[in-house]
Amino acid sequence: MSIQQILEQLQSLLKQQKENSGGTKEEFNKIEGIIKVLREENINENFDGTIQEIHSYVDKSKETDSLDEWVQFHKLNLSRWVEELSLLIDGGGKVTIDYEQRKGREV
Repeated sequence: MSIQQILEQLQSLLKQQKENSGGTKEEFNKIEGIIKVLREENINENFDGTIQEIHSYVDKSKETDSLDEWVQFHKLNLSRWVEELSLLIDGGGKVTIDYEQRKGREV
């Protein structure tokens, strides 16, 4: 599987959680596996923070009693991550949506 396909799979899983306002343990396990792969690859240093955020989201989900509430609580983050994955997949160097707020200063 190519990095492009892995990123698209991650985007699809996060988008599914956002749209369904919930998640399953299986989905979180898949996301965790994808994040492990992405952390080993040097995709784009400007995307490292987002990978860390998603890793934390998945890791801390193990401590919650309700995955659905956890997903709803992080709905804005899920939207941002899906958008940032689109930017990364599409290329062009800009990979975080707050890029303009930081006046183009990535990492």
